[in-house]
Amino acid sequence: MELKTRQSHPEARARSRFGQRLERRVLRYIQGHGLFSAAQRALLAVSGGPDSTALLLALAHLSASGGLKLDLSLAHFDHGLRRRAEREAERAFLSDLAAKLGLPLLLGQGDVRAHARQHRLSLEEAARELRYRFLAEEAEKASINVVATGHTADDQAETVLMHVVRGSGLTGLAGMRPSSFWPFPGHEDLLLVRPLLEVSRGETERYCQEEGLSPCLDVTNLLLGPLRNRIRHQLLPLLRRYNPKIEGALLRLAAAIAGDLAYLDETAAASWHALAVKDKDSVGFRRSELTALSPAIRNRLLQAACQQLLADARQIEAVHIRSMVEALAKPAGSRLSLPGGLAFTVDGEFVRLTLGPEAAARVRPIPETPLAVPGRTTLAGWLIEAQTLPGERVEVSLDPYEAFLDYQAVGGQLTVRSRRRGDRFRPLGLGGEKKLQDCLVDAKVPRDERDGVPLVCASWGIAWVVGHRIDERARVREGTRTVLHLKFRHHATEDS
Repeated sequence: MELKTRQSHPEARARSRFGQRLERRVLRYIQGHGLFSAAQRALLAVSGGPDSTALLLALAHLSASGGLKLDLSLAHFDHGLRRRAEREAERAFLSDLAAKLGLPLLLGQGDVRAHARQHRLSLEEAARELRYRFLAEEAEKASINVVATGHTADDQAETVLMHVVRGSGLTGLAGMRPSSFWPFPGHEDLLLVRPLLEVSRGETERYCQEEGLSPCLDVTNLLLGPLRNRIRHQLLPLLRRYNPKIEGALLRLAAAIAGDLAYLDETAAASWHALAVKDKDSVGFRRSELTALSPAIRNRLLQAACQQLLADARQIEAVHIRSMVEALAKPAGSRLSLPGGLAFTVDGEFVRLTLGPEAAARVRPIPETPLAVPGRTTLAGWLIEAQTLPGERVEVSLDPYEAFLDYQAVGGQLTVRSRRRGDRFRPLGLGGEKKLQDCLVDAKVPRDERDGVPLVCASWGIAWVVGHRIDERARVREGTRTVLHLKFRHHATEDS
């Protein structure tokens, strides 16, 4: 199978040498980290962008030349978040490329917005969950046990910075690994590999160009709503003023931490098998045994317990681990509420992480609390950040727990509270008033969780039903001079 006809003029030979060097680097990385076994079947996640296209071409070239023996299948998931023309262009590009390479292309699609509403996720989280579910299902149908993605060195640098901003521990600072277990439960035999982690985004773009391909552009990567995009387009350019090679510094940091974590993982695994008491919905430890461990191993055991119970433990951050460690010194009966419905309880000699009705318990109403504007407010399991911005600084956010409001419309004297009987508001885009109760029912918020939905209130009523809709009167208008930026994040709280 011929992937591309090489030209003989000097410029084409230079491009060819670049491509061959990149392919050799990818091959060394694959062999050095043992990403594929001999003659292995693999599923490659392709988006139609330059990164996954470059990985596809590199693996196809290496397989055709005999450097790598792989039986490749391609998988593309349509999130349904962009215009139909853009999605169809991606599908046509990938279908044409797969046909030329003689590789099967598996197609899937999902309603990310509906999934986000139903499970109260950000669009980014919902898209990731549906995409990985599709990849896992297709891999298992085809009896494939390894899935490859096109994550690059730039993605790695952005991931490390994301974890720094969010307050991650060492695991987050190690970034993405060359290979890792599947990020969601139920697919324990499925391996995720990232062969391009030492290749830059610029190199993938050049490689595709020199192979005569023009991959698709995902315009949502330009939006400044998602944190990763803000880091890519705002924070990294700023950091390059201090270190023009900041990406390389972040990659070295991640690699160094990953090496140390490998040793910590081995030690923590031995302690886990010796100390953890597990059942379906809980993990427990003897308090004395846990406190006797070194902080590094103790923290890893607590993180492992969260991973054991949660489908996606990324919401458990360093601040939550620290809260659990501090609770070890609390008297019996102390209890921490954590993200994901987890509860950490101190019961005499035992401490226990629990998930389920007995853990989530009854959602407590949020007492009416003044909101610090600007500033931070902590209440009822939430950390709320408020800042004012000039009107021209407003951005579009895909995060349902982040909002931009007209500061003049809502005023600076805001409060946060739970729902009350008879609450009504004017949902943006509806063109009229609606009962809050009906809004929560339409959003499929479980009855026993509705008292836990925060409401940001102005003097005239509800300005924002957090996680769902803002009020028409609070929206940012063309003439808005000052914008109020609000961000809600889950925060560990102590229940006494």
